[in-house]
Amino acid sequence: MSAVDSGKRVVLVLRAKDGPCPPNAVCVKVAKIKPMSAINIPDGEYLVVMSAAVADLVDIRKISARFKCIICVGPSTAAAVGERCIVPRRYDSYGLVELLRSLRPGRVIVLRSAKGNSILRSSVPNVVEVPVYDLEEDPDGIATARNIDADVVVVASSYVAEIAWSHGLLNKRLVVAIGQATSERLRELGVSHYVSPVPLIKDAVEFANALRP
Repeated sequence: MSAVDSGKRVVLVLRAKDGPCPPNAVCVKVAKIKPMSAINIPDGEYLVVMSAAVADLVDIRKISARFKCIICVGPSTAAAVGERCIVPRRYDSYGLVELLRSLRPGRVIVLRSAKGNSILRSSVPNVVEVPVYDLEEDPDGIATARNIDADVVVVASSYVAEIAWSHGLLNKRLVVAIGQATSERLRELGVSHYVSPVPLIKDAVEFANALRP
């Protein structure tokens, strides 16, 4: 398969969280957020905020003084946090690993989804992951996605990949993964796919519009 400019087509973005949708795509949430009833955030040197959804559920300003450094994964997360924070050059778990390895050793507290992958804790020492919310399938969103006649499907996370695969939402469509972890999960599921060069929805949609079977 190769990527060339073939004009616009129907691009379906499957995701688990709210956020802006590019004008040349249809965005559908196939999962919904379930906030955790109790969250205990321990002290550490580094606080990692994995998504804007975390910032919506936790007042980062109230706990930021307990940490030497705040790290926000992606510009939308940084905007939601509203505090001065470091953003990795790559907006995914691998970019976060690269950044943390470049910093002085210290305890890393990671605020994330309970469905997050294990890349960070298996790659960086002294990591404590704190689930802020869980995810579950959204039957209405899945039904909506099934009825959209899309040429390309952009898959926003590894958990979304599992939902999309299990409900047949990827059949007979070009598939674009956002992030290496999503790509690895699709590979495990046996789904042929592309990987967006930039792990952001708007960039993945632009990439999808330039694909040719």
